[in-house]
Amino acid sequence: MEQKQITLNDVYAKLIALEKSMKKLDKIDQYLEDLEFARRTEEAYQRHEAGEFIEMDEKGFFEELEKW
Repeated sequence: MEQKQITLNDVYAKLIALEKSMKKLDKIDQYLEDLEFARRTEEAYQRHEAGEFIEMDEKGFFEELEKW
């Protein structure tokens, strides 16, 4: 097995690249969360427009909101 010598600058550059990649992954997670919220909102709107909605009290509303 061949050994390869690297400098601290090489290690630092790779760590910076990894950090940038992690930031991109964090953004993707946020986009996925936003898309899920948009999907649920659209679904609720469509049910409302079709007359398929229910009334609920404040407690029930907040319990349902916690699921989101």
